[in-house]
Amino acid sequence: MFIKCILVFSFIALDVITGFMKGLYNKNIDSSALRKGLLHKASEALVFGMSLLVEYAIQYVQIGVDLPLSGGVTVYIAGMEATSIIENICEVNPKLFKLFKPYLSKLQSGDNDDKK
Repeated sequence: MFIKCILVFSFIALDVITGFMKGLYNKNIDSSALRKGLLHKASEALVFGMSLLVEYAIQYVQIGVDLPLSGGVTVYIAGMEATSIIENICEVNPKLFKLFKPYLSKLQSGDNDDKK
């Protein structure tokens, strides 16, 4: 459980840092975008916390099913954040975009609603 917490919060922290770097690079630090991004990060942390709580509660309810929910949530959040981190880094250093372009184009769905 401890390792999952470190992974999730490390990826979230790296995304916040690289997002801030991107804002500095573009000379576009916007408090409303920062607030929206931080609320997105807080909601991710809450979902992760809920997954841990569900796993813990299942042990005491004894429904006869082991539901490894936090592992899936950890992988999902880490993957989502890793993609965002790479996008942020590529915008700060366009030379890296050439390296990651084939992967980013496959991962992007066209829905840019969750940009920070």
